[in-house]
Amino acid sequence: MAEGKSQPFSDESIRHFLLGDLNSIQQGQMEQALFHDEALEERVRLGELELSDDYAANRLSDSERDLFSRRFLLTTDRKRELEVSTALHRNFARAGFIARESWWLPVVNVFDIRRHAWKYAFAAFTLVLLLLATALFVKKEKSRLVDSFRPPRVAPKPSASATPQPAHHSSNAPAPAHNETSPALPLHEGLATSIVLVSGTALDSAPTISTSGEVITVQLKLNHPPAESYDVNVMTTSGETVFSNNSLKRSEDEMLVFELPTSVLKPGEYQIALTRIDGQSKQSAATYYFRVR
Repeated sequence: MAEGKSQPFSDESIRHFLLGDLNSIQQGQMEQALFHDEALEERVRLGELELSDDYAANRLSDSERDLFSRRFLLTTDRKRELEVSTALHRNFARAGFIARESWWLPVVNVFDIRRHAWKYAFAAFTLVLLLLATALFVKKEKSRLVDSFRPPRVAPKPSASATPQPAHHSSNAPAPAHNETSPALPLHEGLATSIVLVSGTALDSAPTISTSGEVITVQLKLNHPPAESYDVNVMTTSGETVFSNNSLKRSEDEMLVFELPTSVLKPGEYQIALTRIDGQSKQSAATYYFRVR
C-alpha cells in the first residue's frame, strides 16, 4: 500500500486489537492493514510481547486480564511467550526490587531484562552456546573415530641377551671357560599363515592376508549339502589361474583345507572357484575371495 493511503494506528489501538476490544469496523481496518504494512506487523508483534510481560508482572486491570485469558491466549506461540515472560519475571523480580530501592536505579533500568532488545540478546547468547556445544561434540566424535581406526601398537620382538660374565678374580687356577650360546629364536617367516573363507562374502569385505610365510593354509567353509571331494582353482579376479588342486577330500567338520604356496601370489585380489564332485559329474559349488597385500 502506498504511504499516503496507510492509516496510522496508536499503540493503544494495537493493544485493544490484541485483546479483541475493538469494534468490528476498527478490527477489520487493522486486519486489512496488517496484510500490507510490515512496520505495523512488527509493532503488533512487539505489542504481543509487552502484553505478555504486563500480564506476568500483574500490570493489567481486571477487565484486561479477563480479555487476555479469553481472547489473547488463543495460539501456542502466545502461550509460550507468556511462559517465558512469567519465568523471566519470577527469576528477576528480586533483582528488580533491590535495584528500585537503590540509588543506581537508572543503571539497572538500562539492563532491564523486560526490554525487548535484551530478550533478543539473551536468545542470541543461548543460540551461540548451543552452537559451541555442538562444535565440541563433533570434534570429540571425530577424535574418537580417528583413535578407533589407528592401528594397534606392535610390541618389539624379543632379542637374546648376552650371558653375564663374573667380574671377580680367584687365586685358584682358572677353570675352563664355558661359553653358552643363546637358543635361536623361531623364524616367523617360515611359519604358515592360516585363513578361513566363507562363500558369499563380497570382494570389498574379503580378508587380506600376508605372504610372509612359505605357504598359506586355506580353509573353505562348505555350503550344504557338502560333497565328499572337490576341485580347487585359485585365480586372479581377471581370470588368470595361479594354482589348482583336484579331488580334495573334505573334513568331518565340513571344511575343505589345502595349502597354497605364497610364491604364486602377488599383491592383488584373488578368487577361488570350487567345483564339487558327485560321482562322475562335476558342478560349480561356490566362489571365495581374498586379497594379498
